[in-house]
Amino acid sequence: MQPILQTDTTQLTITWDESCKIINRIKESNSLEGTATHIQGEVFFYQYELDIPFNGEEREVFDVGDVVYWRSQTDKTKFGILCMYGNTTYGDGTKPRTSSPGIKIGQVVNHEDIQQIQTGEKVLLGN
Repeated sequence: MQPILQTDTTQLTITWDESCKIINRIKESNSLEGTATHIQGEVFFYQYELDIPFNGEEREVFDVGDVVYWRSQTDKTKFGILCMYGNTTYGDGTKPRTSSPGIKIGQVVNHEDIQQIQTGEKVLLGN
């Protein structure tokens, strides 16, 4: 998978976190598509086929620019890819925080562009 996340209006370059134990499972996908949801401090899109179990690397606090693989704690069929650009709804004002744990899979090089992605835009990660 190419380390590019794009919409019709925005393209983000990602550096994969090669120390992440699940990154190869993510990269094995040709591409991942979804519809963007933009909430305070993050843009994410759901995936329903990307079922990768957590392995002890998960956490809730991240840095600006982090790309996160997320699993819902209430819906076992809901997974997502999150791009963090600032303090989130769940944050304490210092760092982005997710609603439930996730695993950092990369970093957006041009993270200041994340906030340009709007809710409802089609998102493609990869090819």
